[in-house]
Amino acid sequence: MRINYSDRGPSPLEPEKPGAAGDRDSTFGWWGAFSIQKFVNQATLYHTHEDATGWLAYLQQFYDRNFWFADGGAQVWAYEETYDNWQDRYGMDAVVAVYHSGHGGMDGNGVFFAPLGAAWDGRSDAISNRMALGNEKANYVFWSTCDSLKVTGGHSPIRTWAGPNIGFRMIFGFETTSIDSGDYGKKFWEKWRAGQTYCDAWLNASWDIYHGQAPSVCAVGSTQAEATNRLNTERNFYRDHVPDNWYAWRWYYARQGVRELLTQLPGQQKIVQLAPRDPSAELSRLGELADIPSAALQDVSVERLGVLSATSGDRVISTGPQGNRWIRLAEPNHRNTQQLSTDRAVETARGIAERYAEGADLVVDSVHDLMQNSGTKDGSEIGRPVSLQTHVTFRQVFDGVPVITPGRGLIRVGLDNDGTPVQAQIATRQATGVTREPSTEVSPPPPKGGKATAAPLERDPRKALDAAQRKLLAHLAAETADAAAPGAAAQRPPQVSDVPGTFEVGYEMEGNEAYPAARKLIEIGAQGSMFKTRRWVVAPLAR
Repeated sequence: MRINYSDRGPSPLEPEKPGAAGDRDSTFGWWGAFSIQKFVNQATLYHTHEDATGWLAYLQQFYDRNFWFADGGAQVWAYEETYDNWQDRYGMDAVVAVYHSGHGGMDGNGVFFAPLGAAWDGRSDAISNRMALGNEKANYVFWSTCDSLKVTGGHSPIRTWAGPNIGFRMIFGFETTSIDSGDYGKKFWEKWRAGQTYCDAWLNASWDIYHGQAPSVCAVGSTQAEATNRLNTERNFYRDHVPDNWYAWRWYYARQGVRELLTQLPGQQKIVQLAPRDPSAELSRLGELADIPSAALQDVSVERLGVLSATSGDRVISTGPQGNRWIRLAEPNHRNTQQLSTDRAVETARGIAERYAEGADLVVDSVHDLMQNSGTKDGSEIGRPVSLQTHVTFRQVFDGVPVITPGRGLIRVGLDNDGTPVQAQIATRQATGVTREPSTEVSPPPPKGGKATAAPLERDPRKALDAAQRKLLAHLAAETADAAAPGAAAQRPPQVSDVPGTFEVGYEMEGNEAYPAARKLIEIGAQGSMFKTRRWVVAPLAR
């Protein structure tokens, strides 16, 4: 295998002269971002700047951003028609692709609200029905917020976004409350560099972060077929606007959990040593398992972010950060909308998962659907939700204890409704077979004449999580106080509650080891507010 190194990865720009639209400076109106952590009147977030940075970082290899407005720089004027292309450089409609990371909420009428970092004209919320996007430059609108693209319960992208859409091609968001994470933007480009479409990359990036939230994507076109094809194929940023006679949208829907969550670790806690990764060897082995001809593996490109990939016909294989590999095995048949049963999906997916696990022990974790619906802008035709694919997730286990780190230690197999395997994500790691006893707590040497007391290695998972939660909330409170403007009134402590069904114990993967830990999800928000956020609480039980 010959590895061809590239200082940067493939460009997402349309395959034409990128400078044709302007020569004012180095930006060319391609992309910009907003991120808010400190709000005028909402609880603080902590990872939105990191999120926007991750999205922009890959793009800025090619052209400078038009703008990145953070906290108080994100104001209403940049979202409304009068100034959304201010000085032909600043605002939601001043760039082809725009990314917003912050709080979000939707009312019962389908109107989306995005709280901002400073007041302008006496207002501090960007509101969807005051926007007009796509009559200038915007074609790809990313809302990395809660409830920004709701698709169930009487909501639809048409209801919320058909009015504001004056020409954009695609919009990305969430059907549900989303976790406050800095990884959405970064992971989107990791998935895209692996060969995934914009639609799949957004859905799969979110699913890596937490499979209890529902990411959603919508595309438009002059016909139903055009809108659907855009979901199926779009992988570049195009400047041309398109008619929005038809809307087609997809989202992930968790059908059911199969695995019963552990709440206590059985037996003695141990730390598992993992074999160091060799991405080129991983790609070669992946090629063999996926029946990729050896000729396709003779010249492999790798860029500075560490993604290796190879293509042969409809098949694509890739390796990426944190031991994640991805395979496209076949083109799905989306004409068949007869949903696979859970039992058949698990049975079919198991054979694929075991083939790529290469000896790793697996347990069935969960089943979810790739859902789709569509309709006309005027509402004269609205379809019904259908399942296009069934995805089965298997968790890697060590001595019967599963890995619980999101996006790691798993295999996820996607099947179309014919039962054909169409894609797989592999993130298992090989154990070296060497374990060592944990030494999280070590007793200090005894004083002269005193007796040594043995520090307990076992920790109660719920008590450990309670301690970790207190520490996290104290840290968040301190950050909120530090971020407050001089003279600002102190924020009332937010309401905090556990998200049901998320407490479990298992192995966390970090570097080249897996260690026992407890994990749960908490929801943070003011009483009665539509704006909430969720955070993981993790407590090592042995390190």
